[in-house]
Order: sequence, then C-alpha cells, then structure tokens
Amino acid sequence: SLIPLSATLQNYNSYGAAGRSVSGCSAGCYTALVSGSDQGISDGYGCCITSTTLMDRMGTAGLTWQAYCESGCPRGNDHFPFTGFASTSSSPNVFTGSNVSPSDLITAASSPSPPNLLWYTPTDNNNMHDGSVSTGDAYIQNFLVGSGSLSIPAPGSLLATSIFQPGHRTLLLLWWDECAKGSFGCDSNNSTPNVWFGPTAGISAGHSSTSTVYDEYSILHLIENNWALPTLASNDAAAAPMTEIFGSSTPPAPTTSFTTYTLSFQGFDFDGANEETITMNGALVAIVPSVLTAANGATWVSFSFDITSFVVTGTNTLSFTHASADCPTLDQVRNLVIADQTITVYNNATAENINIASSCTNTLTYQFVNQAAPGGNTSSGGSSNGSCPICGIIPTGSPTILLLAAGGLLGLASSFAILTLRARASLQHTKRRLRN
Repeated sequence: SLIPLSATLQNYNSYGAAGRSVSGCSAGCYTALVSGSDQGISDGYGCCITSTTLMDRMGTAGLTWQAYCESGCPRGNDHFPFTGFASTSSSPNVFTGSNVSPSDLITAASSPSPPNLLWYTPTDNNNMHDGSVSTGDAYIQNFLVGSGSLSIPAPGSLLATSIFQPGHRTLLLLWWDECAKGSFGCDSNNSTPNVWFGPTAGISAGHSSTSTVYDEYSILHLIENNWALPTLASNDAAAAPMTEIFGSSTPPAPTTSFTTYTLSFQGFDFDGANEETITMNGALVAIVPSVLTAANGATWVSFSFDITSFVVTGTNTLSFTHASADCPTLDQVRNLVIADQTITVYNNATAENINIASSCTNTLTYQFVNQAAPGGNTSSGGSSNGSCPICGIIPTGSPTILLLAAGGLLGLASSFAILTLRARASLQHTKRRLRN
C-alpha cells in the first residue's frame, strides 16, 4: 500500500481550526477551503452561495483551473463546493458526469498546458468514508503510481505525468476534510492529516509537524500566496503560513524583498472584446481588451500585467495571438518591457505585427532569458493581498497545484492541483500508518 510507504512521501499533518472555527463539516470544510469562510452551511445545502471564491480570484489573475467529481458526484455540494457557488456551478471547468474517473484528471495533468489548479473528489466508496482504510490505500496507490512505486510510477498513473518531472514545480496535496470520530480518538478540533508531495517544488522530505495552528484557511492562504492573489476573507488573511513544509520551522515576518516581474506594452488597435490572447511559456496571462471599444480605433493603448508566476529561470517565451474574428485588421505591439524591481530583463520598442492580412491568427512571439529565479530567496509567509510573500519559500513559485480530496482535493504547484480522497479519516490510525 502507498500509505505505509509515505515516509518517502513528503508528509505533513495539518489540523482543524485553532481559534478560527470551521463549522458545518463536511460541507463547511470545503467552502472554507475555497472561499475563506464556512459560509454558515452544513451538509445538504443547496446552490448557490454568492461569495467570491479562489476560482474567481484565479480567473481575474489569468490563472486556470479544473475540478472533477467522480462517478456523477453522489455527495454533491457537500464534497464538491464548485457546484455550490453561483460563480462556478455552471462553469465549463466543472466535471460531474457519471463517467468521471481518475483517468480524466490524469489526462488533464498530461496536457501540454495543464491547468494551474486541478481538483479531484472521489466517491465515498473510494475515499475511506464508507469503505475500509485498506480499500482507500489501494485506490490512492493505483491513482498515484499504479503498479509502480514513488520512484518509478507506472505509465498512465498520475505521478508518471510530465508535470511531476524535472522542469516542473508541481505540488500534490492529499487532503482529508475531517476525522472519523468514534473509537479512533479524534481530538476536540476534529483534526485531520494532510500529505504533501512535491519533489520538484521544494517540499522538505520526510517532514512531519505536530502543530495545531493550521487549518483549511492555512491551506487556502498558501495557495493565495503562491500566485500573489488577494486573500478572500479575514480567516485566510489571519491563517498561519504553512512554511514548515518548505523547511522553515518558524515562519518569518512578512516582507516585500522578493522578486516580481511586470510586463508592460502598448497595443495598437486593441479595440475588440477579448481579441488578443497573451501567453507566457504556454500558460494564459490575459485576454485583452476586456470590453469592446470603437471598432478599428487605430490608437495605442497601454497595458501592464504581473507575470511573476509565469517567469522561469532560463528561456521564456511570450506570445500574442489575434482573434480571427477581427481579420484582416492589423494589430501591433510596441514598447514592450519586462522588468523586475531593479532591472529591465527584456525590452523591444519596435512596433511588431501580431497579425497580417494573410494570416489572421498569426502569433507574435518574443523570447528572453531570465538569469534569476522569480520569487527571490528572502521572503516568506504572511498575508498575500496582491503580493507574493511565500515566493522565496516555494522556489520560483509553484505554477501547478494538484489537490486530491480524501474528503476533498488534489493540487499542483506550477499549477495547483487538488485531489480529494476521503471525507473522514481516523487521525490517530492514519498518523500511525503515515509514520510506519
């Protein structure tokens, strides 16, 4: 079984609310994780909560996500919060069909440009809620490594996908929403273990924490900090940073001494809604302009974007693609500058054509070499609110996060992905198995 081998999985125990109450679990634990509040709901709640979610923040920042709920999502909103919020319940990024299986998440993770966040919720038959721990172990093992091992995962398993290979910074989280209670001796905080895996994301191998200050809001704050997203509510803003898993036993005070990267340029005739798609290293940065202006306005308009989470050490590729619907009007880019806080990394003042009359979907491409890893090496946890104080803790940031919910999610760090494995775990039993 994979769980007894988890001494080689970078493991980390995260506990229930300590001073910031999370109520209404299972359902409340899920809403807390994606919105910064338990929303005062309990199991069986209906759609739709109107609060802002992590996915809303990601969309605004040009980040991508997908969420999968196994075999028709029999537990509904209780174990899959995406169908419980107004802004995501009808999203094309939500998959709840009767045929949804682990292979769907593995396919998404194997794509040339995987989403920044992937989430997978298993059924209660597979997440240790209704079945035995051994059945859940077998399910996790088959999902993650198949017939292989952590060092050599079998082809077709999650850990065999390219996002877990060198050159990617992917973070996987196995998350349990609450303890099994009953005879297993759960504490008053309904504490649950969490297992983190990220050999290319700077995870501290074999680390185990017995701290009681971490909860769902701490996980949310970690994700927000990774992409420099504003915190959603007072709960995640106040949550203790989870810097331990990256080798820092005492989270340093917040600082702004990290490296950020800004893209600025002028666009000519950017007059149609969403006619220009901007990508960095294959990941979506933005689609501009957001609203339609005077057609064929033939004017230069300035734009600026924070691209910290997209820049990598070494060669970077920035691309502009023009929508074919605006053919054959000529659009251009000039005065393009990529800079950090102190230096200009790349600049090109020349007016370059995005499209030409004979090729309306022609892509304008810039390449530049970055010598320093984004995020610097002196920063750490704290409130994100638009900055990235953890960028120095997660080397160069984590473009993908996979979140597997044992009661909820699976996450990636270059892109964050979350896989939900089980809804209720026996804390003492699971901790003992994790450490054997």
